[in-house]
Amino acid sequence: PSTPITFDDSDLAYVTGPHHDSLVITIQIYSVTVHRVLIDGGSAVNIITSSTLKPMGVDESRIIKKSTKLVGFSGESKSSEREITLPVYAKSVSSHEKFSIVNCPSSYNVILGRPWLHNIRAVPLTYHQCAKIPTSAGIVETIRGKQTTAIACYGVTHKPPRTTKPPNDTI
Repeated sequence: PSTPITFDDSDLAYVTGPHHDSLVITIQIYSVTVHRVLIDGGSAVNIITSSTLKPMGVDESRIIKKSTKLVGFSGESKSSEREITLPVYAKSVSSHEKFSIVNCPSSYNVILGRPWLHNIRAVPLTYHQCAKIPTSAGIVETIRGKQTTAIACYGVTHKPPRTTKPPNDTI
């Protein structure tokens, strides 16, 4: 039987509002705690930057050469030449996710899109700044967003390119 997932005012205790912030979390991928992870239900792929992947120490033989065209909101396109499958740990829920590897500057280290959300049946809500995930044990795990990080990342993406730098935290 499915566990009902609900959001209520108690979830807002962790939120500074009113806001229009995206949902940015910290999560474990492979064996590393990764900060600045954007949850994007509009993305058809999971994306990891090469600068995030490199310090993870993943064996290069796990990387597959595969060209994928990624198209952004305004129609601009980037190509991903490689992909990798990595374990993702969201509290007690784990999954193996395919990531397109991009080699470009980004204020986010990772974008987790619909493949991850659907795979683990997660329900993200930007208003409540959290994602809820049903578990096989019949409980619902909650991953809370980091609003200050979301605000910093948003600011970085809206500055002129010559001054763009990601927020000053580790992967």
